[in-house]
This record gives sequence, structure tokens and C-alpha cells, in this order.
Amino acid sequence: MNIECLLKDNGITPTKQRLEIAELIFAKNQHFTAAQLIEKVGDIKLPISQATIYNTLCLFESTGLLKTIDLRNDCKFYDTNLRSHHHIYNTSNNTLVDVSDDKIAFSKMPDIPSDLELEQTEVLIKVRNK
Repeated sequence: MNIECLLKDNGITPTKQRLEIAELIFAKNQHFTAAQLIEKVGDIKLPISQATIYNTLCLFESTGLLKTIDLRNDCKFYDTNLRSHHHIYNTSNNTLVDVSDDKIAFSKMPDIPSDLELEQTEVLIKVRNK
């Protein structure tokens, strides 16, 4: 995947810092928090401020390059897998794992008002260690 083309195709100016962040994010399908990304950037000694990381995440989110999963007020995960899928969230260790669509089936859906249409359905299963 050409990261520079990905950014340009989504109307994002590919600055050096955005490219470095994008290389870390889009290297594979993954879930991460802003704090985890900030830690990773620090570990590899990239000279990128926290503000730039947060601003870049917001930009990538607003252009549809990242999906967000809000789990609680202080925890927001970013997901590079944009396909419709489900998640298992472990509250004990703050990890998020994908569950493919074919692993969950709905036998009944609630009535949806006639002025609305179903866009997609995603399930979040919360678990904790015994």
C-alpha cells in the first residue's frame, strides 16, 4: 500500500509527520488507542508531539480512514479495519479483538421507524477475566 497515495486520495496533504503516523497505523489491521500510538511513537523516537498525533487521528477519522469504537468516556479505540464486523472487548486488560460477521447471526431485529433505514449492525461483546 502506498501511504502517500492513500492520504492524497482522501484529500489529506501528506506531511512528513502524517506519513510517519500513517505508516505506523496502516501497516496492518489493528486496534489502538491514542495513548498506545503516542507510546509507540515515543518508543521509536519519532519527533512528533501529542497534539499532532491527536490532530492526525481526528483528521484520519473525519476522512473515513479510521473507524472509532467508543467504549467508555476515557477509552476510544481506533480501528483500521473499515469493513463491517463485531468486537470482543476485554475490560480486564483493555484489549479489543475482531469477530467476523459470519460468527454472529441475528434472529430478530427491533422495529426501525419508517423514516430510517438500517445502515449496518455491529455487536460489542464485553468480557472480563475470571
